[in-house]
Amino acid sequence: MIKFNLLFFVRILMKHLGLLIAVPMFLAILVVVLTKNQPKVYDSKARVYTGFASGSTIELENTRLELNKTNIAYENLLNLIRSRTTLEEVSLRLFTQHMLVEAPDERIIGEEKYKELMEIVPQEVKALVVPGDFETTYQNFLTYKNQDPYNFIYELLNLNHPDYSTEKILERITLKRVSVSDFIDIAFQSEDPGICQNTLMILTNTFIGANQQMKVNQSDEVVSYFQKELNTSTNRLKVAEDELLDFNKRNKLMNYYEETKQIASRKEIFEMEYQAVVQKFYGSQSVLASLEEKLNKFDRKRVNNESVLQLRDRLSRLNFDLVMLTSGRNTDSLQREKNKVKVNQIKKDISGVKQQLTMAVDTVFTIDHTTDGVGATNVLQQWLENTIKFESAKAELRILDEKRLEFEQTYARYAPLGATMKRLERKINIAEQEYLSLLHSLGLAKLKQQNAELQTNIKITEIPFFPIEPNPSKRILLVLVAAIMGFVLVVFTILVLVLLDGNLNTAERAEDKIGLKVSSIFPAINSQVKGVDFKYLQHKAVTAISRRIILNQFKSEVTKMPVVNMFFSTQEAEGKTFISEQLIAKLCDLEYKVLHISYDEVSTYPSHPNYHFIPYTVGDYLYKIARIDEFFPAEATIDYTAFDFVLLELPSIIKHPFPVKLASSIDHSFLVVRANRSWTEADRNALQLFKEATTGPEPSIILNGVKVLEMESVLGELPKKRSRLRRWFKRLVQMRFFSKAKVS
Repeated sequence: MIKFNLLFFVRILMKHLGLLIAVPMFLAILVVVLTKNQPKVYDSKARVYTGFASGSTIELENTRLELNKTNIAYENLLNLIRSRTTLEEVSLRLFTQHMLVEAPDERIIGEEKYKELMEIVPQEVKALVVPGDFETTYQNFLTYKNQDPYNFIYELLNLNHPDYSTEKILERITLKRVSVSDFIDIAFQSEDPGICQNTLMILTNTFIGANQQMKVNQSDEVVSYFQKELNTSTNRLKVAEDELLDFNKRNKLMNYYEETKQIASRKEIFEMEYQAVVQKFYGSQSVLASLEEKLNKFDRKRVNNESVLQLRDRLSRLNFDLVMLTSGRNTDSLQREKNKVKVNQIKKDISGVKQQLTMAVDTVFTIDHTTDGVGATNVLQQWLENTIKFESAKAELRILDEKRLEFEQTYARYAPLGATMKRLERKINIAEQEYLSLLHSLGLAKLKQQNAELQTNIKITEIPFFPIEPNPSKRILLVLVAAIMGFVLVVFTILVLVLLDGNLNTAERAEDKIGLKVSSIFPAINSQVKGVDFKYLQHKAVTAISRRIILNQFKSEVTKMPVVNMFFSTQEAEGKTFISEQLIAKLCDLEYKVLHISYDEVSTYPSHPNYHFIPYTVGDYLYKIARIDEFFPAEATIDYTAFDFVLLELPSIIKHPFPVKLASSIDHSFLVVRANRSWTEADRNALQLFKEATTGPEPSIILNGVKVLEMESVLGELPKKRSRLRRWFKRLVQMRFFSKAKVS
């Protein structure tokens, strides 16, 4: 893993110091050149009062401030200002204003802008100008624009003209609400002060008019809708009421519910009267039958003679006529007064008939007593009285039966009328409720309309001013930004490339990717790097490896045999021979006897009494070699046990065979690998095969070609000439403010 500390990043950046300086300088110079002829920019500002939050209102029911509703109102207004329709009108009115100017006027359009405009406007457009008449000229231009999407004015408004393009105007408009107040600031920028002021003036007037028209039109449409619906509802209500009126006329109803109530009351009285008459009728009938049973057969024949029956029939008819006249059916008060005379006459006739009936009965009976000993005179008198009651009740019952039939007919008539009446009244009630609801909604709509008219009364509190001085140039700021962006871009690119670098580079990354421990690292020799003692670094690295090998000898269980150290690599040109020769020189200086076995034909190391070199050729026979002495020539007489160390170099184990049997018996093996390459899947597979062949200690890594700064992880701070400033800066980035070089 890479050590992510400040010193690491500083060293990475210092390696590319030239690039870090050149790119920002180039970008800064480029911006200076590009902004050499940058035009001057003027700006103006207008402030309008909206009244959305605290303005006047006539809504009495809801006067509290609704923050969400107020924010929506502001957003709607800002979007209206930014709308294409508004900007097209502003652009076309500005163009009309400039075309009506006969000569440049700094308050309207400067000389340079006017000259540029006159050069691009075709003659057919100039012919549409009506001198001194703004509205006519504006309408001519508007009609011309709408004729063809490829004409001059349409393209002027929709392409990239800096003064008349709607997109360019929108880019130069700045809208901002002043804190949480009812004010909105509108700013505009332009290269011409006259265009700047007039564009802003036209913009404010345009969007205020558009906002007012939009609000009023919305309210008018709502009021018109409810007015139309109210008229329709009024007609429906009138039709329903006319239906009920016609129904009452056709059925001769004044007040249905009162009439039915009276009918029910009369029916109840009638039923009581009817029951009384029924009781009277059946009572008199029963008594009459009982009295007739008391008379003998001869007497019964006499009371039923022709004269008596005629008188009974006449009495019955007179009682019927009397009841008919006194019942008051189907007559008014005037008719009842006229009937009184007839009633009196009938009563006299009834009285006369009763007397005749009495006389007839008296003349018929001559016997004084009945067979039961009861006086005949009393029985006949009782029979006569009950006969009169019976005939009277009979006549009344007949009339009441007819009257009951009339009640039934009345009920049969009024029953369906009630259902129809309910339906018509329900229809009227629904129409009335609809009418009242629409009437209420119309009142609210008119209230909203008046309130909208109040809220659309946007006022310009600060009219756009004429800018005298241009804005301060941002050229220096642009140059600084370009330089900073160039520096940041280079730093970012360098760090990304470093972080994405797949090479081994460091001991930590080598251990992480290969899966073995690093026993030593060798620096990459670069003569262009000044101030670094590479011989010292080389000496320190060789000392570290020789220390490791000597310690391995002390740990060896077989003291009389040399310690065999195998140096191998997965790829070619990893630096095995160079490291071996450096190690041999160190061991020989320490008076150790070293046997060097290599696939190189000739050793580049000079002759030395403690050094012996044996070359071998690479071939398939290497798979069968199980002992070190099998590398010796047949004619060689070498005492193998006389050596302290054996250094065996193997070729690339990916491309060439290696002694598998021998690999299982060696003492130590070292994988030599370059730091400036990546560790591939082929390397991983070859190493895995080698590890399976060896049964001794796990191989360790010798990382070759490590960058000089990485050597500090093994050797500590490198001996290098540094100025006092550099030493102080290094302690600063390492956060070692109080470090000392010695105890003092």
